[in-house]
Amino acid sequence: MLKHMTVVKIQNKDRLDKLVARLTLRLGRKPTQQEVVDTSIRMADERFEELLSELTSLPVIDDEKLLAIQAISDELEAAHIPWKIGNRSKRMNLDDADIYGF
Repeated sequence: MLKHMTVVKIQNKDRLDKLVARLTLRLGRKPTQQEVVDTSIRMADERFEELLSELTSLPVIDDEKLLAIQAISDELEAAHIPWKIGNRSKRMNLDDADIYGF
């Protein structure tokens, strides 16, 4: 069975070389760059949320953040501070309406 081979340009080639060198010292054998890349891909897949947070400049909304947002929303509502588009607050712009569906 032939595997499909793709050429990938690596911007951090020096870092890959240093990683291979460190692994060589610890393993007692020199792993191929392909082994290191394949293993890195598997590990990134297993730690997808960590990878996502490294690749995005926007915050990832997890359950903890969602609960914090809900708590603030409840506090604003209890204090009768407008935040919905219907009572348009200066704190909320049209982009917020698009994002949050108000």
